[in-house]
Amino acid sequence: MGFIQRALFTWFTTVVFLILLCLRLEQKINWSFFLIFFPCWLYDLVLIIWVVLELIKRHQNYRVIDSLRRYQYYIYGILLKICSQISICLKLDYDIFKLYIMMIPIWILLVQLIVYVSLNLIPNKQIASSNRSHHSGRMPLANASSS
Repeated sequence: MGFIQRALFTWFTTVVFLILLCLRLEQKINWSFFLIFFPCWLYDLVLIIWVVLELIKRHQNYRVIDSLRRYQYYIYGILLKICSQISICLKLDYDIFKLYIMMIPIWILLVQLIVYVSLNLIPNKQIASSNRSHHSGRMPLANASSS
């Protein structure tokens, strides 16, 4: 799926979800919040299919464990998003637990996102050290001719 198709699908599911949510909050419809969140469930299903297809595609070049390690944050993120949606629906429909308990999957997801972004902002030391040893003090040809 191309970038434009992903963006359009994301916007479409978001708009449908917001329309259903507004109708429910205005009490124009009296549906369960599990039905209101159906566009989000559909989006999560597409995300899961995308991750599985990426794992299959990457599995050709790597071992399965390496592919799972590479996509572990995506998998955990999708699962935590689904858990948070389920807890929100249970809280809004049945009010069976406290608000702070409902927020636990969201807090874990936020912590995971902070870790993921932090790890990807720090440069990989192995790549940086291999680039330094690769040049080993020699000047590249383009710089050598200009001096």
